[in-house]
Amino acid sequence: MITRIEPVFDSIFVSPRVAQRGPTFLIFSSEPTSVIKSVSILPAISSALGSKFHGSPVKFASPNLLELAELYRSVNTDPWELTSHDYWWRTIDNFSIGTEFRSSLEQLARQDAGSKGGRTLSFLVDQGVAQMAINLLPFFQHLVIKCGDLGVLLAMRFPIDDPTAWAGERSDVRRRQVIAHGKSEVVVIKHYPAHTIDPQHTVSVTGVGDSLVGAVLATLVQNQSVFNNPESLDGAIELGQSAAIETLRSPFAVSPSLSL
Repeated sequence: MITRIEPVFDSIFVSPRVAQRGPTFLIFSSEPTSVIKSVSILPAISSALGSKFHGSPVKFASPNLLELAELYRSVNTDPWELTSHDYWWRTIDNFSIGTEFRSSLEQLARQDAGSKGGRTLSFLVDQGVAQMAINLLPFFQHLVIKCGDLGVLLAMRFPIDDPTAWAGERSDVRRRQVIAHGKSEVVVIKHYPAHTIDPQHTVSVTGVGDSLVGAVLATLVQNQSVFNNPESLDGAIELGQSAAIETLRSPFAVSPSLSL
């Protein structure tokens, strides 16, 4: 599902050809809904990568782990091969991902996932999830990756010439965040443990991810800068995870208890 919210986000450009300076992003949000549909956004991204383009074609996307892997595979292979585009190479170079970032990421991967069963966040490194997310950031500014009972993983990029609160943040494994301060970008990886729920209270998993994403998008409609500040972001993800729990407890695809 692709969402445009032009009345609220006046910097959205539907077509890159209409901008003199070049658009910063074209599409506000992309919710894949399935592995097959997850790549349906790629034609729009491909057409956006002209010489004047800067920023990310898509502001917000919310794949699950399988959809993330399919997106990553598709941008690296025919017919798209988007990672061979000069824009991708320039952007990745500007991230300046170095040994300190990789070391902090490895430390994060050894942390408890916060879910039952004593599992760790090793999937971030062992399954290449963090690497895939970072390599997709040139195309998606904010990735909210749904990891099921392993929680929610965020991968984000912020331009240095438009400072946010993240400019003053540093990697902190205890806070489950890894940050790189690049040439012209701040790159953030941040993990949120899943909320716990008594299995006896789980009625249906249908619509759980949609409820999480819908709640996060609702906060963005009210405050388009919510991702720019760690505290407001914490609140948005907390709201999303609480919405997901409500739907888990409901026989409906989206719990009737959810509203603005």
